[in-house]
Amino acid sequence: MSELDALIKEISSRLEKKSEEFVKKSKIIKITDDNVDKVLKENKVVVIDFWAEWCSPCHLYEPIFEKVAEKYSDKATFGRLNVDENPKTADRYQVLNIPTTLIFVNGNLVDSLVGAVDEETLEGTLAKYLDRG
Repeated sequence: MSELDALIKEISSRLEKKSEEFVKKSKIIKITDDNVDKVLKENKVVVIDFWAEWCSPCHLYEPIFEKVAEKYSDKATFGRLNVDENPKTADRYQVLNIPTTLIFVNGNLVDSLVGAVDEETLEGTLAKYLDRG
């Protein structure tokens, strides 16, 4: 293993641990291929961030998503789905670029945001659907 490969592996491992700790402390649930249908069925408004460990913009977007999740956790359910670990759900919703945020109301996909959007954009898009929930 080259020095560069070892460094990449170490950084990836650190980012994964940081991400796991972040999700544990937050109001964000871990969405998987196995639980996505249950989460969509049991919650009126669901916001899912599709991301991957190797995606720098995903890590930049993470604190923005977390802040909005904290603010609206009483009105919507927020989750993150790792596309590398859960490819079926990413394929099902045709997520080709990450980060992508999908908003569901009553189990139906109603909106999507592609890229690391700012807090105002995420809040503004979500606000359109909170009254429906």
